[in-house]
Amino acid sequence: MIDDRFSKSEFESLGRDSAEARKLADLLAGEVLHELHEVLAAKLDQIVIRLNAIGHSLRAYELPCPGDVSFRDDREVATTYECDLRLAVDVVVSTGYSHLTQTSCHDEDDDGTSGR
Repeated sequence: MIDDRFSKSEFESLGRDSAEARKLADLLAGEVLHELHEVLAAKLDQIVIRLNAIGHSLRAYELPCPGDVSFRDDREVATTYECDLRLAVDVVVSTGYSHLTQTSCHDEDDDGTSGR
């Protein structure tokens, strides 16, 4: 759940680009992923129902987990595996707190370009 643990003041109290801020940012990413999973999984189930209503036979391929939901219309025929339609959603949540800093807007990045 997104709550006061992730307030700006909490991040600031941990220090800029600190290991503690990184841990809190990682925890935030996990919480965001769980919240997104609830919405995405429900919507994907609706989409699968609609696709199956028009002729597909999609079913969950693996147990869904936050960030990874997949369905396949597949079967084994004799000694052959056949997969018709595959539908998967992979979600990546990226977080960080004050890990990107510059002393001047004219500083150069590693590739020689300005960081703007």
